[in-house]
Amino acid sequence: MLTSPIIPAIIPDSVDAVTSFLRSLPGVPELHLDVVDGSFVPFTSWPYEPQGNPAEVLLLCEAVTLEVDLMVSAPLPAARAWLSAGADMLVFRIETITPEALRLFAEETAVTIGVAANNDTPNESLLPYLSIADYVQVMGIKDIGTQGQPFDERAIARVEWLRAYDAALVISIDGSVNAEKLPLLTSYKLDRYIVGSAISRALEPKAAYATFSRLALQQAAT
Repeated sequence: MLTSPIIPAIIPDSVDAVTSFLRSLPGVPELHLDVVDGSFVPFTSWPYEPQGNPAEVLLLCEAVTLEVDLMVSAPLPAARAWLSAGADMLVFRIETITPEALRLFAEETAVTIGVAANNDTPNESLLPYLSIADYVQVMGIKDIGTQGQPFDERAIARVEWLRAYDAALVISIDGSVNAEKLPLLTSYKLDRYIVGSAISRALEPKAAYATFSRLALQQAAT
């Protein structure tokens, strides 16, 4: 279920934060939630701290395509909880799940599945997952689980490697996607651009989202 090329992202510190973010972006078709458990990465978000239930966003997010990035050490229980909460897309970190376990999960559900790898993880480690996943999420930052970091140039090398491996792969990029980097990233004709702090911390998030969307669509048309 792939929709808009620009997807606003938030690392929620509460359900109220998700509510406020969506209210600042009326009509947005898709939302990307980064959830971190304090184990896989040294940061923690809701629903881990403060503790909560993903189902709290079920009605809140029913009008958007909800993508959840599972930056957690135990992704399968988390994935099932987010499915119950209405998630349409789930991103699994290959460092936390085997290809066999991901394949079994994919066979059990109809959810759209993405895979991502830390930039320190070799490209070849992605290979067993590519036949299972619907898309690949490339990380634009070195240290995942927080926003506002500098761009990691290794992301470009990974995009080039993925394109050389399979030109038809659907590719997202997440991390340090901003006004400075978007022209470079769109030149690679990626499918989806996950934008965090450049939208969430903007004075007018709706206007920032509109600007990014226009730029991405203009580049796609060239």
